[in-house]
Amino acid sequence: MAKDPLAEAGIYFDELNKLRVLEPYVGQKTSELKEECKEFVDKIGQFQKIVGGLIELVDELAKEAETEKMKVSYRV
Repeated sequence: MAKDPLAEAGIYFDELNKLRVLEPYVGQKTSELKEECKEFVDKIGQFQKIVGGLIELVDELAKEAETEKMKVSYRV
């Protein structure tokens, strides 16, 4: 089987018959990786929101604890 001279030169045709310098397999994997990265970034954003809420809650509890400690120290 003869090799494609364009492929040997690193030039390929995509599904729309446009010239590409990236192998179709590599292009597909790149697109998949891009989508996975987008999903990862979205999940990280959700995680940051959850952690932010947790930090706010812990800060509020710490303030309440300090207030209670001050009340107790004035009574003693």
